[in-house]
Amino acid sequence: MAIAPISGWVLDRIANDLDRARPGFAGFYLRASDERRQVVAAFLSVSPLNEATEKESASLLMEAGHHAILHIAFGTVPTGFRAALGRSGAQAHAATYYRDLFKMLSDGQPHIITAIQRLPALTPERLLIMSGLPIDMCDARIVCRIKDFEHASDLILAIDLLEKRGVSRHAVVEALCQSVNLDETIKRWSFRMPFPKGPIPACLGYRPITNGVELRKIALKYRNCVRGYLSAAMAGNYAFGEFTANGHDVLISYDRAGGLWIADGVHGRGNLAVNVDLSKAAFAFAGRHGIPDRRSSNRTDKAVEAIRRLSRFYVDWDAE
Repeated sequence: MAIAPISGWVLDRIANDLDRARPGFAGFYLRASDERRQVVAAFLSVSPLNEATEKESASLLMEAGHHAILHIAFGTVPTGFRAALGRSGAQAHAATYYRDLFKMLSDGQPHIITAIQRLPALTPERLLIMSGLPIDMCDARIVCRIKDFEHASDLILAIDLLEKRGVSRHAVVEALCQSVNLDETIKRWSFRMPFPKGPIPACLGYRPITNGVELRKIALKYRNCVRGYLSAAMAGNYAFGEFTANGHDVLISYDRAGGLWIADGVHGRGNLAVNVDLSKAAFAFAGRHGIPDRRSSNRTDKAVEAIRRLSRFYVDWDAE
């Protein structure tokens, strides 16, 4: 069996203190199981050594049982502490890890204790992640698939946004618990999230695209790249609506990059050229609803345009 090397503060304590006080301790530690290594590290994290205690401590760590060692070091051994150490890997962590783990299992919140007891592997970063997760997300099935703290932060923000937009938080979290790929699960649920309010509401001959599911269907229908605007549509910076005239459908795209909605384009299937009259009708429809197109010549009401420019700081009120 391959022997995992050791480094850091535990190596210093073993080489400078324990192995000197009782020769052979270093070899014992190197051949020890992961759990034994972590029990020794946990003991050393709270037990200062001196010349009078080094030999006695070395003998204790080589001969006593794991539970007895932890009891001597910490006074009490909370449920799951020894098992959690056994799932903490072969390398010793910072001394604070063992004190934090003990405290979280001794008097931490029940959902964190349960997650620790059920996680297949533990690290200092996982403890930090769990301490920052909302109660419903602090589930071992989710935590074990979180890559790092940044990933956890993104998941928290994404779920909060989905909930804010009307998607069932409970359903999303439950789906994450059953998922093998958290990112893909969030992606699928994000398609159901309503987009911010668009420039023109639904009316006769016009249907706004209101979420990612509809956007995907439109992309398939028109065989174009509108799916690439999913993030922009979610943020309220871009929007789409299907306009119908004389039995023909076209897609109107809207851009809000400058703070004001404008009709960015009219699109047919496969990005083919749209009939001139149908295109004009679509732009005229948008104009009647106060949405100009990119061509300044179509912006006939200069007074309205002046008001739009002056009030640009207020147009975000309907973004959420």
